[in-house]
Amino acid sequence: MKIACAAPAEMEHYIEELTEQLLYDLLPQYVSDGRLQHIHNHYLLGHHDESNPLYNGLLDEALQVISSLQTVIALVESIQHRPIEKSDRDRFSKNVRILSKFGFIFPLSIELFERENLLVSYSQTSSQTEYYH
Repeated sequence: MKIACAAPAEMEHYIEELTEQLLYDLLPQYVSDGRLQHIHNHYLLGHHDESNPLYNGLLDEALQVISSLQTVIALVESIQHRPIEKSDRDRFSKNVRILSKFGFIFPLSIELFERENLLVSYSQTSSQTEYYH
């Protein structure tokens, strides 16, 4: 017999926060509104409830999901400022596989997040912000 511990509610909320950070802070910088809505509705990071039978809300699962989400976010943020390296691709793929194992689908490649794919970049000039498309 094996005893499993449920993840505390704080961890579940943190998973939601990380998911929202990806969906609402990072992805809109790279994906058009229409595509973002499609990804959100059909694929990205399935919610951990009865619609996701692969994620049971156990402590070890929550830790793996949190760690993988944090790694994906960190990679996306870091490659905004430098070229993608092989180690980045390997870590990204590994963590997307871990998320997928628990039903959190992330159907985007790391190449989408290359600096040149930013939809909008911001440049501070004096007291105003200019937008470049």
